[in-house]
Formats: sequence, structure tokens, C-alpha cells
Amino acid sequence: MARPRIHDAELRTRLLEAAAETVAHQGVDSLSLRKLAAAQGTSTTAIYSLFGGRAELLVALFSTSFASFGDAQRRVPVSGDPEVDLRELAASYRDWALRNPHLYAVMFGGVLGSVDVSEEAQRASAAMDPLRSAVASAVAAGTMAGASVELISHSFWAIVHGLVSLELAMPTANDDEIRRAMFDAGTESVLRGWMRQ
Repeated sequence: MARPRIHDAELRTRLLEAAAETVAHQGVDSLSLRKLAAAQGTSTTAIYSLFGGRAELLVALFSTSFASFGDAQRRVPVSGDPEVDLRELAASYRDWALRNPHLYAVMFGGVLGSVDVSEEAQRASAAMDPLRSAVASAVAAGTMAGASVELISHSFWAIVHGLVSLELAMPTANDDEIRRAMFDAGTESVLRGWMRQ
């Protein structure tokens, strides 16, 4: 009878999720591999086998967070109407962040401190490719103008990111309907600002 695989993808996912929650709530210094392993019913050997060590676990956490976010952005259907696509990308951004606040904190909250994630910068940048593509389509179609694709994309991302970050920082400030209306209004304002009149 074959021995069960204990260091598998499912365990890797559980370890990353638990690490994200710990780091987001208590900071990177609070992450103990021994405590993490015990909480997940495994050993530190499994963590070393799957990741290589604490630093590698944190880099994997950063990479996995952006991969999940990027996948959500890429799943947004391309309608052929860049204005529709940009609204849908913004909505997907918000939905993913509200469902994954711990991963969002890993990505943008500065909770990893001095952990070197420079080698993962390309993955982080690639997560925004659907946004850049939608803006590029709008510029090519002549419906957006006034700056480069990169600048328009960055400003759109900055507004959406700011709105989402505020919502996550103050989750009980308003009811869900009001928060969604505020998000939609903010997204619409930046969208209108770049539309050719």
C-alpha cells in the first residue's frame, strides 16, 4: 500500500492561507514556522520541504497573492467595449479584495516588512495586464485620450486601489449598498476623467 502524500498542494495552500492571516493581523515577525506547522497539523519538515524556509514561505505568500489576484482579473470577460471592461475589472478588483483581505494586506499593506520580493515584481506587474489592455483598447479606439496608456492605467488603478483600501480599513463605516455606491461613483469619476469629450 502506497504511503499517503503529506506534503501536497492542499497542505501548501493551507499553510499559505494561515501564514497570510497571521502576517496580516500580527505582522511578519509573529510568523513562527513551528506554530504554523502545529496549527495545521503538520511538521516544520513539511514547511521546509514545500518552501525551503521562512523567507521562501513569505516570498511564496507574496507571489501566490498576486497570482490569485491576477487570475481574478484575467477571468473578467473582454466584451469589446473598453468602458464596460474597465468597470468590470474595477468590480472584480473590489470583489477579490473583500473576499481575500489577508492576501490584499500581503500585497499592498506593507506587512512583509523587509522581505525581499524583488524577483516577484514581474508577477505583481503582470496582474495589472488586463487593466492596461483595456486602457490600450480605449486609447486605440479614440474613446480615451490625454496621456499614455501607462499613465491612464496607473491613475485608474490608484483610484480603485484607494477606494478598496479605504473600504477595507473602515468596513463598518456604511452598509454594503452605500459602500458599493461610493466605489462605483469613484470608479466612474476617474473613467469619465479620461474619456474623450
